[in-house]
Amino acid sequence: MSETDKDKHQDPALAEVRQNQWRLLQVYLLYRLALAFSLVGAYFLETSQSTRSIGLDERLYFATIATYFVLALLGLLVNRLQTGRITIQIFIVIVIDILSIALLEYANGESNSNLTILLVVTVAAGGILVEGKLATFFAAVATLAILYKQILNAILHNRFEQDDFLQSAFIGIACFATSFLAQQIANRLRESAALAGRQAEDLANLEELNHLIIQRMRTGIVVVDNDNNIVLINEACWKMFGMPTMSKHQSLENFSPQLSKQLATWRRDPFKRTKPFRSYGAGPEVQANFTMMENADQANVLIFLDDNTRMAQQAQQLKLASLGGLTASIAHEIRNPLGAISHAAQLLNESTDLTKGDARLSEIIHQHTIRANKVIENVLQLSRRKQAEPELLNMKAWLTSFIYDFQTNQDQSCEIAFSCNQDDLQFRIDPSQIQQVLTNLFQNGIRYSEQATGKRTLKVVADFNIQSEQPTLDIIDQGPGIPTAQQDKIFEPFYTSEKSGTGLGLYIARELCEANQARLDYHPISTGSCFRITFSHPSRIVTI
Repeated sequence: MSETDKDKHQDPALAEVRQNQWRLLQVYLLYRLALAFSLVGAYFLETSQSTRSIGLDERLYFATIATYFVLALLGLLVNRLQTGRITIQIFIVIVIDILSIALLEYANGESNSNLTILLVVTVAAGGILVEGKLATFFAAVATLAILYKQILNAILHNRFEQDDFLQSAFIGIACFATSFLAQQIANRLRESAALAGRQAEDLANLEELNHLIIQRMRTGIVVVDNDNNIVLINEACWKMFGMPTMSKHQSLENFSPQLSKQLATWRRDPFKRTKPFRSYGAGPEVQANFTMMENADQANVLIFLDDNTRMAQQAQQLKLASLGGLTASIAHEIRNPLGAISHAAQLLNESTDLTKGDARLSEIIHQHTIRANKVIENVLQLSRRKQAEPELLNMKAWLTSFIYDFQTNQDQSCEIAFSCNQDDLQFRIDPSQIQQVLTNLFQNGIRYSEQATGKRTLKVVADFNIQSEQPTLDIIDQGPGIPTAQQDKIFEPFYTSEKSGTGLGLYIARELCEANQARLDYHPISTGSCFRITFSHPSRIVTI
C-alpha cells in the first residue's frame, strides 16, 4: 500500500497534499528527462561536428549523460506507480541530479560549460518538493559540489584561483537563497492549497447537509424551470404524490396536472391564494405555495407542498375548544327544559282520559325529545373529548381482540371476516378513540348489510400501502352503497339519510381520525360500501 493510500484512511487533507507532491515530482521528472535528452543530443552533435572542449574527459562525460538518461527514464516510470515513500524518492532524485551535474562539470575539465547553473534549478526543485532541513541539505550538497573542483585543485596542484573560488561562493550563496525562496513559495502554495481544500470540503459537506435536510423535510419541495420541467424534488414530495415513476427533466404536467394548473394560475397572479387539492386518488390533501428563485441565468420556481392533515388537526383543536364552550352553555339551557318536556309527555301519556290520537302525539313528543337529547350528548362528547394519546399497536393482534369483543357485546350474532396481509403490521393511534370510530363504522356496516341481504355480515381488511408507506384499514359492507351525489356530504355534521339518525356518527369518526393524524375516506366499490382509514406512518406521527 502506498503512502497516499494509507493517508486516505486517516486524513483526506493529508492525502491531497501527498497527491500534489506526486504530481509536482512527476513534472520535475519530465524536466529531468528533457534535460537528459538534450545533453545526449548535444553530445552527439558535438561529436558529429568533430568539436571537443579543452580538457574534456569524453568517456566519463558520455557515461554520465547515458546513465543520467537511463535514471531519468526509470524515475519517471517508478513515479507512475506511486509506490513507496515519496520523500525517499525525492531525496534520491535530487542527490542523483546534483552528483550527475557535478560529474559533468568535472568531466568538462578546464572549459566553462555553465552546467553549474543547473544546480540552482535542482536546488529550487528540492525546496519546492520538500520542506525544512532536507531542502537546506540539498542546498549544502549543491554548494559542496560547486566548490569541490577548486578545493581539489588547491590541495592536489597547490593552485588557488581566487576568482574561481569567489564565483563558486556566489553560486553557493545563490543555491541557499534559491532554496530559502523556493521553500517560502512552496509553503505559501501548500497553505493556499490546504485552505482551498478545506473550503472545498466545507462546501461539499454543506451541500451534502443541505441536500440531506431537503430530502428529510416533512414539507414537500419541487423546483421547476421556465419550461415547467422538474429540476429537483425531495423524498417527502415524491411520497406525497404516491411515489410515481420519475424521469430526467420530467414535466410538471405529467407529474401532477393539478399542481401544474395551480402554478400556471400563480404565474398569472402571484397574489392569488391557491386552494388545497388531492395529490392523487387516495392521497392526502396538500396545499401548494410558490416563490421565485431568480438568478443571472434563469428564474426557477420553488414550490412548497404541505400535507393539510396537521393544519386540519390544529384547526380542529381550535374548533373543538370554541365548540366546547358553546355547547357547555347550550347544554344547561336546553337539557333542563328538554327533560321537563320529556317528563310531561310521559305523565300525559299515563293519563286515562287521553284519546288514541293524543296518545300518539304524546309518544311522538317523547321520541323526539330522546333524539334531541342524543344529539346534545354527541355534541358534548365531541367537545369534551380528551387530547389523543397515540400508542404503537400491532394491527392484527389488536383488531382480532376488538372484533371478538364487538361480536360478544352484540345483541344479535354477526359475522365479521377479518384479514391482514402482514403479521407485524403496526399503527400508532389512541386505542379508545379508534375503538369509538370502529364501533360506529362496524354498526353502520352491519346494519346496511342486514337491510340489503338479510345477513349481519362485514368484511375488514388490514393492509400496507406501498406507495404512501402507510397502514390502511378497510371496512366493507354488503349494503346498497352510497349514491354519488351524497358521497361528498356523508361526513358533514347533522347530515343523515335516516329519520332516526343524528348525522354526527361519521362526522365524529372523521374528527377522531384527524385528531390522530389518520384519514377516513369513502371508497366506492361495485357492491356495498368501503370506508378506508389511512393511518400515519408509525415513525412519523407528531403529537400536537
